[in-house]
Formats: sequence, structure tokens, C-alpha cells
Amino acid sequence: MNRSVISIPVFALSIYIVFTFFPSAYTFFPFLGETRIVLISGAVLLIGYILTARKYKNDGAWKNSTMVALIGYFIAITLSLAVSLDRGSTMILIITNLKYLLVILVMVKIIDSAKRENFILAIFVTCGIGMAVISIVNYGIYGKTFVQGEVVSNRAMAVEVGLFGDPNDLAMLLNVTLPFILYYCFTSKYKTLPILGIIIIVCAIILTYSRGGFLGLCAVTIGFLVLKERNRGRHILLIVLAALLFWSLAPDSYKNRILTISKEAQVDEKLGEYPGRLQAWIELLPKGMKNPVLGVGAGCSIYIAGTERGDWVSLHNSFLQVFLESGLIGFIFYVSIFLSQYKQYRYVKRKYSNVLNNNIERFKFTLLSLLAFAVTAFFLPQAYSPILYFISGVTIINTELCNLSRQQ
Repeated sequence: MNRSVISIPVFALSIYIVFTFFPSAYTFFPFLGETRIVLISGAVLLIGYILTARKYKNDGAWKNSTMVALIGYFIAITLSLAVSLDRGSTMILIITNLKYLLVILVMVKIIDSAKRENFILAIFVTCGIGMAVISIVNYGIYGKTFVQGEVVSNRAMAVEVGLFGDPNDLAMLLNVTLPFILYYCFTSKYKTLPILGIIIIVCAIILTYSRGGFLGLCAVTIGFLVLKERNRGRHILLIVLAALLFWSLAPDSYKNRILTISKEAQVDEKLGEYPGRLQAWIELLPKGMKNPVLGVGAGCSIYIAGTERGDWVSLHNSFLQVFLESGLIGFIFYVSIFLSQYKQYRYVKRKYSNVLNNNIERFKFTLLSLLAFAVTAFFLPQAYSPILYFISGVTIINTELCNLSRQQ
């Protein structure tokens, strides 16, 4: 491997990405879980960066508006400890988010070339495809899915518990991976592997039976057509044909589940309320106004849902989760993480479009991945997902590479 691409910190970052976004690896190498490989790789990454800090070019990465928003969000999470309903749970999330933040702080410094960024994106994409393949295999072998080798559901999963153990969370990872596969499809000389990856990812999303995953997939499709201005007519035709093919091959049970989306958006005449998670949002939002500044503590929205609705897992909305748990301070910074990335894309596209087409193309698909996360997260309680930290880090790197290329 080219030494200009691989260094000790980059290698450590690669290990962190693999064992964070491909937790199925622990099934094949259980001893790595016992040795806490993610913690070790994180420590090597941090120490390696400290020893080689002067070699990297991304001088403005820590001043980037997205990084400021990430740091502000972490501060809001930390401040929520003062009013937390469960300080133990909040403290665990503070430590978890601190780890994510430290990794990204180093990542945006050491990934200072297009080759290095393409390298880590390829690793991330491989993790997503790997999770998709295992999900499809599990679904095919066990007829549906598995927990301790037993069929318990009609929804595909790659792992039994933990990060991405839930089919909805898995669908989020797959949706976020898809735009980067599209990026490689349009920029690589050979298209076969990226096209195969797209097919695998879409099939796995369908087999999760996730309605949020379906909406996220729709968002990626629409966003792609909006951002991809060249040959839009041809792309629309191909997408329509592909959608008709996938829909015709999808199980009837999946189609019936997707069709319930419209029913959940309508008030039940007998009950006088919405039948699904929308009703939970309506009931829980006013509760957040009782603690509007700092919230009730990171990880503690489940207590509000449990006491107010008798259902501890009814929240299903990351943005509402942030507001309830870290108040307006956390919510403002959380939303700023998304808005700042969009503004940066608009800025570099307007200023550098004539000379930095490759970097802007990568930036475009990163923004599409962020859109996939935002839409899927709107239907999931994923306020502290490492995915958002990773995408934000990639955006910061994209901005730095555009600035560096302009200077050169």
C-alpha cells in the first residue's frame, strides 16, 4: 500500500471504523471484543497523531463550523448531567460521545489528501456492504432472521444486539452507505462492483422491513436526482425501472408494511389520535417545554416516554430526543451540525466549482449521505450515533481539501 496513504494513525483509524461500523466482525473474531480493539485503536490513533501532528495540512479543520457545532453539542450533552434524571446513564453517554468526538478531531487532521479520504470511505462502504451481506445471508438461512439461532421475526438483522442490532438502526447504516457507493460508481473506472454493492444494499434495506429505512431510501433517490444535474432524464428512467423491479420482487408482507406509513399519518376515528409514533411525538413534545434549556439529561427521554405513555421505546425521533434530553441548547447545536454542512457545500460549489470538480463531487455525495441520516433519524432515537460524527468528519475533510487545492 502507498506509504503516502497509510500511516500508523490512518491504520488505527481504519481499525476503529471496521469494528465500529462492522460489529459482525466480533462474531468471527470474538477475542477482539474481549481485548477492546476499538479502545486500543482509538488510543493508538490519538498517540500516533500527537507524535506526528506537524505532518498534516488541515490547519483549519478544528475551526470549521461543523466542528464547532459538534463540540457545542457535546458541551450541551455534558451540561445536561446537572439536571439528569439518571446521572449514571448520562455519564455513560458523555463518555461515549467524548470518544466519538476525539476520534473525529484526529480524523479531520490526519486525512489530509483525496487518496486518504477515498481510502477511509472505501473502508466504511465495505463495512456497510458487509453488514448488508450478512443480513441477507441470515434472512436466507433462517428463513427470516435470528436470535441465538432461532427464528423470531420477519426482519433481517446482521447482529443480535448492540449497535445496529435493531433492524431500523441497521437500515440507517445501509442508507448512509448507499450514497458513497454511488460516488464510487460514478468516479470509478470499473462499475461492476459498485453496482453490485448498490443491489446488495437495497435488498438488505428491504429485508429489514424498516419504514424509516424506506423513507431514507426515498430521500437518497430524490436527493440524488436533485444534486446530479447532468443526464438527469436518463437517471430518472433508470431509477423508475429499478424501483419497479425491486417493488415487484419485494415480499407482499414488506409492501403491506410500507403501506401502513400513510395510515400512521391519519387520525384513527375510534381512538381520536394517531395510531403510531406521530402520536408519541405530539404528546411528548410539550413535556420538553418543562425543561427547555438543559432538558432532562442525555439518555433520559425514555423515562418521560415511560411515565407519560407507558411505553419506554415510543419516542422514535432523534431530533425530539435531543430536545427532550439536552434542551434548546443541545437542539440548536444538533441542527447546526446538519445546516453547517449544507452551507459549506453551497460555499465550495459556488467558489471552487471550476477547478475542484472531483472534491466537489465527493462533497455532493457526502451531503446526500447526511440527508439519508437526517431522514432516517427522524424516525429513530439515534441522537448519539457514531454515524453522524463520521459523516461530519468527512464533510470537514472535504472542505479542507477544497481549500488546500485552491491554494495549491
